[in-house]
Amino acid sequence: MARLITIEDLYQIKFVSRPRIAPDGQRVAYVVTRIDDKKHEYRSSLWIATVDGGETRQFTAETTGTGSPAWSLDGKWLAFVREGEEPKTAPDDKKTKKQFGVGKPQIWLIPTDGGEARQLTFIEHGASSPIWSPDNRQLLFNALVGPSEEETEDGKLLPKVRVIDRLWYRLDGVGFIYDRRSHLFLIDIDGGGLQQLTDGDWDDGDAAWSPDGSQIAFVSNHAEDRWRLPGADVYILPLQNGAVGELRCLTDGKLAAGSPSWSRDGKTIAFLASPKLRSAGHVFLYTIAANANSAPATCLTQEFEGICADWTNSDLGDEHLMPAPAWSSDGKTLYVLASQRGSSRIYAIPTDGSGPEPATLTPGETHVRDVSIDADHQTLALLVGSATRPQEIFVRSLDASDAPRQITHINDEFFQELRLAEPEYLPYTGEGGWPMDGWILKPHNFDPSNKYPLVVEIHGGPHTQYGHGFFHEMQLLVAQGYVVFYTNPRGSCGYGYDFANAVRGAWGEKDSLDIQLGIDALIQRGYIDEQRLAVTGGSYGGFMTNWLIGHSDRFRVAITDRCVSNMASMFGSSDIGWDLAEDNLETTPWEHLDRYMHMSPISYVQQIHTPLLIIHSEQDLRCNIEQAEQLFTALKWMGREVEFVRFEGQSHGLSRGGHPHSRLERLRHITAWFERYLA
Repeated sequence: MARLITIEDLYQIKFVSRPRIAPDGQRVAYVVTRIDDKKHEYRSSLWIATVDGGETRQFTAETTGTGSPAWSLDGKWLAFVREGEEPKTAPDDKKTKKQFGVGKPQIWLIPTDGGEARQLTFIEHGASSPIWSPDNRQLLFNALVGPSEEETEDGKLLPKVRVIDRLWYRLDGVGFIYDRRSHLFLIDIDGGGLQQLTDGDWDDGDAAWSPDGSQIAFVSNHAEDRWRLPGADVYILPLQNGAVGELRCLTDGKLAAGSPSWSRDGKTIAFLASPKLRSAGHVFLYTIAANANSAPATCLTQEFEGICADWTNSDLGDEHLMPAPAWSSDGKTLYVLASQRGSSRIYAIPTDGSGPEPATLTPGETHVRDVSIDADHQTLALLVGSATRPQEIFVRSLDASDAPRQITHINDEFFQELRLAEPEYLPYTGEGGWPMDGWILKPHNFDPSNKYPLVVEIHGGPHTQYGHGFFHEMQLLVAQGYVVFYTNPRGSCGYGYDFANAVRGAWGEKDSLDIQLGIDALIQRGYIDEQRLAVTGGSYGGFMTNWLIGHSDRFRVAITDRCVSNMASMFGSSDIGWDLAEDNLETTPWEHLDRYMHMSPISYVQQIHTPLLIIHSEQDLRCNIEQAEQLFTALKWMGREVEFVRFEGQSHGLSRGGHPHSRLERLRHITAWFERYLA
């Protein structure tokens, strides 16, 4: 008999990722990650499934950090990433371990017909993103270049002295990035011939071989203002008999580009990009001639309301991927992962820019997180989930009559035990008559004649979307007896550029009314107890939670998570605060402090009377913990009902990929706080 989901069930879910279809289209390699309930850590392994669904098997031993599988083009090898070990011939001392990158991510190789994996790279700061050369003899990869950690003669690290001379010098979930650069390397598969291909005070990434192996496309930002205005161009690096040719920039510096993909004839490169300024988080699909020289690119999705990336929210992972566009065999179509109106799907975009709204290859209310294509450009491997199921591997032939077929069932048996709520669609009218999408999750054994407490969930961003992503947290709240409501107010992605850009310089003004009108529309259905309303959200959702309880007393209780409370102080304390604030407000706090404070919930703190739980990670560099400290101190000083839960060592993505034990504790605090005021 099915049962209700629990907090501890988070440890039972297996997380599937990185589906990589073999060149011959017959097998798919992927990563399965689970949580070790004894050690409270993530453990990953490579698996392989046949596309006919006949065989699924674990292919490597379980370790921490296994990922990024990549097939050789002859199908005989898999390259992948996992923690490096000490070379068998190296002396056993701490200096040697550091020099060879022991414990850092390294590139490994394993034969696909069976055999032991062997470590290929021994890079001090680690290696990532392996990509096979077309002749199967070499691997292209990324590695960090920079100074070693200083240490004493007995191997103890010395205190770091950091000299900072740029704006963008740290990154949430990573830490300090000012002293190391990511560059491209090449290595023979026998471990010899290691060659650094790029250098300079910038980061290079998203590399892709040309079909004939003579050139590499990648993205990098060489502009003088690169540490103030992030956004990469597309570059071409020629390779002739092992010699590196003259680097050439294809694009004109106006876009923030990524995920380049060569056409089969090598004449055109497709890529994904946003405008460097005023992007509203919107990602478009572009093409450009491979022989271009700092030229404008052609946008193929100017009228498409979807965003060419996965920005559907879920708490099963902290990645929002932008897989490279996949070319059709005839070069007339590009297959792109895009988010639109609550779903992330694969869309077919004509390369000549013609046609009406693009067709989807993954119909229905789905959340596609990743995709890869075989060598003949005939079959796609997809990572597909929904609001009631975590992602599994599907395959789809590009034959027009085919439909996606599920070939893995990693979580099926466990989820058959659970009674989960199906989302009910609630369209409504927002502020100014704008159409809005909302969804309702109802408790089990729901009776419309009863009155239920309501929890309103608000997504982060603001340029992301709610919809058909799986949320353990929301299903848990439903199991506690609450109706859960979530919506995509203006500012959300997936509804076109103008909709996303509508909150520019106006956070909290009309977007908060969109949310309130959604709550009103739900209350009109008659089964919500208006005396037991709760609101919660993280990041921008935390900002909006703070804003709502500072402008309304309708909520009985609130929880703000990794929040924004003071836009002025966030300008200098966030890893990207200066970029976010300037692009949203077009000014600085010292020039127009009134504009910043008007958009800061801390300005309305005296009006907050709602009992508030503040959740924040101490290593959150996106919304620094000082944002929560300001809010807590002000409310506590005034004697309001407030508690502050701080998570040691965690970053902004705690709820989606943080330390497993911390994730459980966070959910325990959430359910206990709501129970205190809503039971």
